Amino acid sequence: AGTTYERVPQGSEHARRVSKLEQRWEFVQRKFWAVVWVAVALGVAKFIDFWQVVTEGSVTGRSGHRLHRGYFKLGLFCFALWTVVAAYLVIWVKYILKVAEEWEDYAPKAIPFATCCGLIGIISFIVAFWPVWGFLSLPIVFVFFMGMLHFAHFVPL
Repeated sequence: AGTTYERVPQGSEHARRVSKLEQRWEFVQRKFWAVVWVAVALGVAKFIDFWQVVTEGSVTGRSGHRLHRGYFKLGLFCFALWTVVAAYLVIWVKYILKVAEEWEDYAPKAIPFATCCGLIGIISFIVAFWPVWGFLSLPIVFVFFMGMLHFAHFVPL
């Protein structure tokens, strides 16, 4: 009886198969964790009555613990600036102008500016929510930040 043998992939052919499979696996993992973070953020928002706190300023039964509107508006403003910088870099620079340079070379002040806006925004949100949730404001804002950051995975660009 004759034995048939299959050709064993050599060098770059094997590396190409492995890297393609690894790339696909990494893509699936990234999307999975993005879904998890977005789902956790939405679950936390529902559990803590986030929308009621934002619209009415407090949770039912705890009217004395009110949202600090000034810091909340500052947080929203900083988040809006951060979003504008991100849209500028991702949409305008990368897709419309088709700049081949790295962002750091093309717009060296954009990333530090966005970082400052993000930090000021996060701190502002923590201060704004502190009267309502106290120390829990730290993990709540962190989960919301991670949810919004990972939500970008689903923007069709």
